[in-house]
Amino acid sequence: MHADKFVIPAEAASATKLETDVEVLRAQAGLYAFLGRCLESEVDQALLVALRGPLRDTLAELGIDIGEDLRSGAPKEVLADLGEEFAALFVVPGAVLPYRSAYETGRLFQPQADLATAAYRDAGFDFRNILSGEFPDHVAVMLAFVGRLLERQAEALEAGNTDAAAEWQRRREHFLLHQIGGWAVGWSRRAQSCARHPFYIAVLGLAEQVLWADIGDIADEKTLKRLVKSNRRPLVKQKTDHAFRKASGF
Repeated sequence: MHADKFVIPAEAASATKLETDVEVLRAQAGLYAFLGRCLESEVDQALLVALRGPLRDTLAELGIDIGEDLRSGAPKEVLADLGEEFAALFVVPGAVLPYRSAYETGRLFQPQADLATAAYRDAGFDFRNILSGEFPDHVAVMLAFVGRLLERQAEALEAGNTDAAAEWQRRREHFLLHQIGGWAVGWSRRAQSCARHPFYIAVLGLAEQVLWADIGDIADEKTLKRLVKSNRRPLVKQKTDHAFRKASGF
């Protein structure tokens, strides 16, 4: 019996590949959305329930150890511990501020925030304030934006619009290389080195891995070397600035 008796018809093979591509894009979108949520605000009751339930196996497959206390501790105590860790890492004076502007200039809401806003608007998204102190170049907002672009690419592919899918992919790759790639990996590594709770150690480590993997897939050798160097630069000392502008969130 000849092997070619079992060749998949071209139409079926194409449909199977499309389904696979859409599934992968949606999985990536979900991963970016999860990272954005974890870095945007404290873990609340709803997220804790998800971490203990629907997300538990998925995170385990990704090698994420959320910690025994988070898995089985008293919810009130767990949420209080996580809230304290979140504030210490990302909010209070001396924290590793999760903004591109702060990372690169030592000040909040610098031109880096305007560049992020322009990318959101150009893609058809409005950025509105959800949380106090949430600026357009917050790492969580930027990760969430990548997730949205992945969703749009998946939707375009499903609709058979390959031109639109290619454009969403172009936007995503450009944003990763030019707005996230030069700082978010280094920021994640520094924040992880300051973290004490297993959950945030794991989330920040996952963010670093996901970003490097995606950037490595799309960057040429010269660009990759530049981004590696940029992420290794010394941390800029935070400057006191009481006149920084307010911004808005997705």
